[in-house]
Amino acid sequence: MRKLTTLILMGLCLGLLPDRAQATPESRAAVLFLLIEPGARAIGMGETYVAIADDATASYFNPAALAGQSRKKVNFTHSKWLPGLADDLSYEFLAYSTPVEGWGNIGVNVALLNLGEQIRTDERGNTQGTFRSYDMALSAAYGADIGDNMSAGIGLKFIRSNLADQGAGIERGKGVGNSFAADIGLLWKMTPEISFGAALRNLGPKIAYIDASQADPLPQHIVLGTAYELMDTQYHDVLLSFDLYKPLIADGSFLGNLVKAWADEGMGDELREMDLHVGGEYKYGLSARQDEAFFALRAGYSWDSDGELKTPTFGVGLKYNRFQVDVAYITGEDTPMQDNTRFSLNLIF
Repeated sequence: MRKLTTLILMGLCLGLLPDRAQATPESRAAVLFLLIEPGARAIGMGETYVAIADDATASYFNPAALAGQSRKKVNFTHSKWLPGLADDLSYEFLAYSTPVEGWGNIGVNVALLNLGEQIRTDERGNTQGTFRSYDMALSAAYGADIGDNMSAGIGLKFIRSNLADQGAGIERGKGVGNSFAADIGLLWKMTPEISFGAALRNLGPKIAYIDASQADPLPQHIVLGTAYELMDTQYHDVLLSFDLYKPLIADGSFLGNLVKAWADEGMGDELREMDLHVGGEYKYGLSARQDEAFFALRAGYSWDSDGELKTPTFGVGLKYNRFQVDVAYITGEDTPMQDNTRFSLNLIF
């Protein structure tokens, strides 16, 4: 049998304790690695990025934010995932975005969660060898202006979940599932200082492994957010941000869940399912042109009410010319996410 089921393993990967995971809508979904957000800058700011996303990670956070980016950009994110739980879990993310003159902007990304080596056992618990597991998503996105100070975008992704190379016991086939999904985004520059963003992610059919009759939904959700540039001077820049996350996972079609997931429980429970994220960033310019070189300090806070998680985050960043390095630290006290560090490298051409 597989050493870890999708629910238990991915629940741990998202920092949920087993008894808490049962109470969250996400416990009904598969491929929860789609909820892992890339970019150390975003993580350092409490995962508040839907109204910011001014780098190559926009193809994940909000495809509408690709619009207006005037240069080619690359992002690579790495994290030794849950080092306190296992030393062979890692998360990798690679993204590229570019403007296309007269058309808008396009972006592509690939996300890989390496689940490491698992021990295969038979029905009596006898060891039958080992195998490796992983989850992967390959995405392409497009964003363009649709009006004054407003842009929209769409992303398409292919999802592959390779949990086991064969079934357990008398099961036939492999523990491998494939699916696809779409993301839709909107970005509105309300004023030169205030932005509003919205993203609907993982709209797609259920994913099935060995038994198609027991297919699981994707972790569909919506994120609304705003960012406020409190200070913007030659050498000092202060940015504040706020995101609201709501899972849209219910027992229906992925389109029907857009409505059903708001009314399948009492209003109090629906509100408790929403996660609040707040973040801030201070940048000090290291040259007369702050966009060429700066040092950044970041902090954020995530509040997951139904998961009973309150998580402070911290981060630093350093940019020089075309290179930017960011590091984020997730405290995650008393969860498998405790003391998780994430690293990102951004390149601009």
